[in-house]
Amino acid sequence: MHSARTRLASLALLSSLALLALASPAAAATPVLADQKFKWFYWIGFLLVAGLVLWLIAAAVGYYVRVLRPKWRGRQPQS
Repeated sequence: MHSARTRLASLALLSSLALLALASPAAAATPVLADQKFKWFYWIGFLLVAGLVLWLIAAAVGYYVRVLRPKWRGRQPQS
């Protein structure tokens, strides 16, 4: 018998795959916008990726400092 968590994970996986399958043909029909007129579109992507990577690193370090390190040293985590 499947638990509710297993059913929810299966539903999430199937819906993600269905969304991916439905979005694939639309991506192939999208016109290219990065021509001479719209060359400036790409530059923001580098900043967004760098910001995301820095945010993920900061979140991981913060989790370690506030939760894991005190737990491993026998203290209560900060709230």
